Amino acid sequence: MNFLTFQRNKKFGKALKSSRFRRLAIGSWGSQGDPTIYCILDLNVEKVLEFIAAEKEKSQQRITITHFIGKVWAKSIEKFPELNTEIRWGQFYPRESIDVAFQIAIEKSMDLSTGVVRNVNKIPLSEVAKALNHDAHNIRGKDDPAFRGIKKTSGFIPGILQRPMVKFLQFVLSGLNLWSPLLGIPKNAFGSMMITNVGSLGLDFALPALFPPAGVPIIIAVGAIYDAPVYEKNDDGTVKVRLEKHLKMCGTFDHRYMDGLHGSKIAMGIREYFKNPESLES
Repeated sequence: MNFLTFQRNKKFGKALKSSRFRRLAIGSWGSQGDPTIYCILDLNVEKVLEFIAAEKEKSQQRITITHFIGKVWAKSIEKFPELNTEIRWGQFYPRESIDVAFQIAIEKSMDLSTGVVRNVNKIPLSEVAKALNHDAHNIRGKDDPAFRGIKKTSGFIPGILQRPMVKFLQFVLSGLNLWSPLLGIPKNAFGSMMITNVGSLGLDFALPALFPPAGVPIIIAVGAIYDAPVYEKNDDGTVKVRLEKHLKMCGTFDHRYMDGLHGSKIAMGIREYFKNPESLES
């Protein structure tokens, strides 16, 4: 591999024609730290857990709620292609595929890394799980080979220069859309959106932060599954209490890309997938 050669970092289509509001949004906020909005969904996961158990038995793959949610979001973005874009030089450039970046915890080094699954909306759930499980094995067992270069470089740079380094990397990868092995980071390393499972870390829920160098407008935090009390009123006026398995899904979004109308329609679609998980594979 020639470290001095540069290639396109990501494949984009032609710039989209933006609405007046979208153009105003680009001009109003300068980075993903400015236009942040949040959303929390409380979801019943009982049917999803049954569906996952059946898929695991059928495919003999380790499938988790995180894999399921990754595909749910990929199918949701498919319905709103304007979300599968990246702002470059004041315009929205569409990505050619819907790729999901899953954050992976490396416990022995208390570190985080990322595994990206490509075309998540087009492949079966078992293939999403297979691809991510493979990445997680390499990251945890082989000292994170894909991001080893940038982590090593970062270790040599003084703290006061870390932010300029990240800004420079962001400019090269997103602004210029150039990539080289010399940068020490995989090509198109963060896809269309990011997902982190904070429930696996023992957290009920979390509001994650957008990561501007990634150039993605959506990051989702999946909370821990818990027993939620549901109250039902009987015909005689007494109240019956039962428990359901629930989780909280928290999203952080870049308001330049999406607004409340997007959010409400996506939320309705997500709830429908959780009520009828079999429809995810149709």
